[in-house]
Amino acid sequence: MKNIVITGGTSGVGYAIAKSLINEDVSIIIIGRQKIKAQRAASRLGDKAFPVTGDLSTPSDRAKVVDEIQTRFKHVDILIHSAGVIPHNKIENINTNLAAHYYLTLALTNQLNNSRILIVTGNPTVIQRFPVNEMQSTPVFKAAWILTHKTLLMLYLAKMFRSVGTTVNSFFPGDVKSDLMSYTRSLSNTSVSVAKHLAIDSAFDEQTGHFYDNLGELVELDAKLYNPINAEKILSKYLDLES
Repeated sequence: MKNIVITGGTSGVGYAIAKSLINEDVSIIIIGRQKIKAQRAASRLGDKAFPVTGDLSTPSDRAKVVDEIQTRFKHVDILIHSAGVIPHNKIENINTNLAAHYYLTLALTNQLNNSRILIVTGNPTVIQRFPVNEMQSTPVFKAAWILTHKTLLMLYLAKMFRSVGTTVNSFFPGDVKSDLMSYTRSLSNTSVSVAKHLAIDSAFDEQTGHFYDNLGELVELDAKLYNPINAEKILSKYLDLES
């Protein structure tokens, strides 16, 4: 049996990922901020899904979430970071959309040997065309910032976990119905098939430090921008990185 943790797993992309995996030999923890919403999502998924509530951007809630994960799972086979918000400001973008992923992963380090870590990100075209910079003055810049910095986080974590046999990759889920914004609320697609392949297919056993599109195809990144050294340099402005 695979033990899976999905942040943001109570709705939208995260719930769609949980739904795609629930019929496999798995046990899934879905994490969300709202208790009733999380309970309802777990109920719809069935008796292999377990709700955990907390705001992963706050240290106290994150510690409680980690305690609940560690109580249920001695080992986490697959950690999927799907939680995210449309940020109102720069601080929310950093804390919720970037730091929460890093610090939860760090807290679960002892449970993540020979595991897989997946980070949900955005459209490959945006990541390929936008420069990596620190501007967050407009909604467009905030969106570009988090997509580029999540990609850097994936590279940093891939290097960090390589020695314990854990792979780290990121992927674009496609355009999926969610409550994130008016556009995503209008969508009909509720499937994220690529996540299932990246999570459990043996073809990805040795693949790490990569970005995949919604079809599971490898997305080429500019190695001058997207490399572990640059990732550490840039992310250290926002995160207390492990040396």
